[in-house]
Amino acid sequence: MKTELLSAACLVAVVTTGCIHTQETVTKDEPRVAIEFENEAAGRLFYETLSKIPGSGSRRENSTSIEIPVVFEHTTKTVRGPNTAFNEAVDRTDTNRDHKITETEAKIFSAQVK
Repeated sequence: MKTELLSAACLVAVVTTGCIHTQETVTKDEPRVAIEFENEAAGRLFYETLSKIPGSGSRRENSTSIEIPVVFEHTTKTVRGPNTAFNEAVDRTDTNRDHKITETEAKIFSAQVK
């Protein structure tokens, strides 16, 4: 009886400490979109507004976890770089898609963020 109990305890110890655990972090940062500004005021207003958006300068994270208790655990974390926020702001601002932000477009973008 003691031998069977000891064997079961050893088996539980091996199984609980012998799990497979992997963790992966993937960084995805895209290149900045090429953009021009109509004048200095448009550029200044765009960048001032972009700096007011929460999290625009920080990296964004997304985590995925797959687990089979006691046996297997895999975690993938995807980190999106700060260029993503810049590109999204350009997409919101450049409404006519001519790759040139006018002062009017920058004012509209600024009004939307407030």
